[in-house]
Amino acid sequence: MRYKGGVKKAFLLAIILGVFSGPARAWDPLGHMIVGQTAYDHLTPKARTAVDAAVAAFNEKHQAAYTFVTAGCWMDDIRGKTREYNTWHYIELPYNLEADPFPVAWQVNALWAIRLCTDIIRGERTHPGVDKEQALIMLTHIVGDIHQPLHTTSRANDAGGNKVVVPNIQDAKVEVFPNWRNLHYFWDGAYRRTFRDGKVVEVYAEPPALAEDPVLGHNAAQPLAREHSTNLQKIHSAETYPVDGDPETWVKESHRTGYVEGYQKLPGGETANPVELDQPYVDQAREITQQKLVQAGLRLAGLLNSLYQ
Repeated sequence: MRYKGGVKKAFLLAIILGVFSGPARAWDPLGHMIVGQTAYDHLTPKARTAVDAAVAAFNEKHQAAYTFVTAGCWMDDIRGKTREYNTWHYIELPYNLEADPFPVAWQVNALWAIRLCTDIIRGERTHPGVDKEQALIMLTHIVGDIHQPLHTTSRANDAGGNKVVVPNIQDAKVEVFPNWRNLHYFWDGAYRRTFRDGKVVEVYAEPPALAEDPVLGHNAAQPLAREHSTNLQKIHSAETYPVDGDPETWVKESHRTGYVEGYQKLPGGETANPVELDQPYVDQAREITQQKLVQAGLRLAGLLNSLYQ
């Protein structure tokens, strides 16, 4: 990979952008913060007091400065340092509409992790290195993850679209890391993308987060997350998009969306690779992912309200 100005300039730019080599993550940091803010808005007073105390205890133990809203980014923040939780971010489901046969309960994936974290918070199970406070932090992230359709859907071992090349994505991050021009990366931030002059571009850029201390970047972006969460909740209310069900239901629902809207409706057909996305696909993905962010937040709030009642 070559950059004008040499490797040093590219490295510094990567730090400024707060990106790392490797597969794209589920929801960009701002997306996870929108989920967190939406959830926080709908917590009961008792649950809000409990999660604030848990985040404070987590910060003290890890020498961090997260808020509840930004703590949803923690699992991605540590991915460059540990692979221990990599499989907790997604679930591999069979590539058919009904996700049949459904994975067995003991397989380590996002659904298994949600069940584990809820059991830890209830005091019903333990896990090495994961206390009740960390279980909460992880739960806020993973509930968000399973609402990104390509974290529950994968076609022909393409790693949830990470191996599907999308040449017409254009933003600052893919200029640094061209291998991020893929379908998964598009869906991670589809809620703030649009189609213009043949390119998939950002409606607004995600605020940069310093790689050396991403928490500072996340916390600085929290007002923006609050603004967009408020705006999206006005459009995608609980009455419009039901928040009932359990995590397995949410996973299956997300998978169906990924199967139909993510793959079946690709320009050029479901097997297209590379694929240039068009305006109808980009517009529909933006609508879907905006709804999913709000729905994830409302469902997370419901889950936490039941855990901390």
